[in-house]
Amino acid sequence: MENGNGPANSHPGDNHSGEAAAPGTREGATGPILLSELTSPAFALMSRQIDLVLIPVGAHEQHGPALPVSTDTLSAQVLSGLTGALLRPRVAVAPAIPWGVSWHHLGIPGTISLRDETLIAIVEDVVRSLHGYGIERFLIVNTHGGNNAALQLAVERCHREHGVPVVASVYAYSLIANAAQETLGPEAIGHGGGDESAVVLAIRPDLVEPSSLGRREVNESIRRVKVIVRAAGGVLPIEQHRTTVSGVNGDSTHASAEAGQVILGKAAGQLRAIAEELIDVDIDAFRR
Repeated sequence: MENGNGPANSHPGDNHSGEAAAPGTREGATGPILLSELTSPAFALMSRQIDLVLIPVGAHEQHGPALPVSTDTLSAQVLSGLTGALLRPRVAVAPAIPWGVSWHHLGIPGTISLRDETLIAIVEDVVRSLHGYGIERFLIVNTHGGNNAALQLAVERCHREHGVPVVASVYAYSLIANAAQETLGPEAIGHGGGDESAVVLAIRPDLVEPSSLGRREVNESIRRVKVIVRAAGGVLPIEQHRTTVSGVNGDSTHASAEAGQVILGKAAGQLRAIAEELIDVDIDAFRR
């Protein structure tokens, strides 16, 4: 998003505020409001009309031989940017947090992993900083499953201990996977699979190794028992290299940039609906 790559710039939202652009912003801009691109005076003015800030959270971890280690961060950034553009000027997008809890990928080269406590602290500090300027509603857009437990604690602490009225976290990869299942079929779903490959092909095709796309061997017994445990609402921690030598689950044979655009569009539509609910919810209804 910050370097202008990806489809976010091709799906502009309309600015219905009727106000002149604040100093330090582009006149007539229609893309997402990126906090990283605002001057301090521009932020001070725009924060008055921002109802919700999206905080993309990704990871820096191996995604097999075809995809970059930044795959999760790219998808979180672009999905947030598409949604921010649709809801401009009520929604702004914070800089992405590019690392996550990825200990289970450390057995395959290229991964950088945070401890749970580190990710929790980063999210708390980001939310607390922006809340100090009067922003009261936040949505964490997380595209890496290893972050889920830490982010649940982080948003709870932001609300319970720091008084942030509305702060939520969504596992946005599930929005991508659901859309990809409709577009590419269930065999495509998985880490470094067809769903993620299609999305990166749509965002940054220059980072994809096309000759390495395809089906990869996995340990079916491990995958089966993980599915059983998850279906019962549980968790089975197992290092990724024990599940698949390549680091990949899911068949990327039919991944394409066109499919990625469709997937991102559907996922952004779902994320928009969630964001609108968070903007409109009245948490003080019973105090009146």
